[in-house]
Amino acid sequence: MRQSRWRGLTGALLATVVFAAAPAWAEEPGPAQRAGKAVDKAAKKTGEAMKKAGEKVGEGVETAGKAVARAGKKTGEAVGKAVEKTGEAIEHVGEKVKPPGDKK
Repeated sequence: MRQSRWRGLTGALLATVVFAAAPAWAEEPGPAQRAGKAVDKAAKKTGEAMKKAGEKVGEGVETAGKAVARAGKKTGEAVGKAVEKTGEAIEHVGEKVKPPGDKK
């Protein structure tokens, strides 16, 4: 009888310890919760990185646009000067050419 009484007490004590410790285990995150937190953290970091990359791309596009505008202005000025010189050269040649029938 003593043996069954010890078994009963041991079983009751073990059940009390397990059930008393169960709430502590329940508060700890499980593998799925830890994985979910890791995914959320990675998604947040990826979002921040994408935002920074988007800002950098925007800055690059703006810089390129300014460079194209400057190049266009310089090209326009160069073409304008070339046309002006060509016009002056044509006028100069035209002054030297005698019309047919004008014999002096």
